[in-house]
Amino acid sequence: MRIGPNTFVILEYTVRLPDGSFVKGENGPVSLNFIVGYNQVLPALEQRLLGMSAGETRDFTIPASQAFGPRDPGQVHRRHFSEFPEGRKLEAGKWMLARNEQTQAQYSYHVLDKTDEWVDLDFNHPLAGKDLLYHVTVAHVRPASQDELEYLRPCEVGSEDGFPDRE
Repeated sequence: MRIGPNTFVILEYTVRLPDGSFVKGENGPVSLNFIVGYNQVLPALEQRLLGMSAGETRDFTIPASQAFGPRDPGQVHRRHFSEFPEGRKLEAGKWMLARNEQTQAQYSYHVLDKTDEWVDLDFNHPLAGKDLLYHVTVAHVRPASQDELEYLRPCEVGSEDGFPDRE
């Protein structure tokens, strides 16, 4: 069976940066399972896997523009402690997790620098601006089960018009 829409895939893979450092799989390949067509992995990764079968291995690069996008200097902000007193507790070089109390959305940021008066925060994704070098082996491919598809698209399963069955 070949990888295509609505297939369940188990992938063994490593990801490196162009400098050779590992993003995933430093101690050997890691495993990832997903169903094709439901935005569970990077779209560019999914596209490169289409048509592969169990046992096949491939190496490819996903450019930054198709991965996490370019690094955006507009996402780096200097906050003076007068407007952001919590910044006094932050430590340069650390990644932090914050939550918007109104929406409950979580986001991360990197503390770039800190002085007695201000802190520089970077809200870019850690892999923004970086090409990703993949080494993948398809370990398993099968059709996704009805239960898996119902979980992924609950409003589409059960009727021809895309709406749940009605009484």
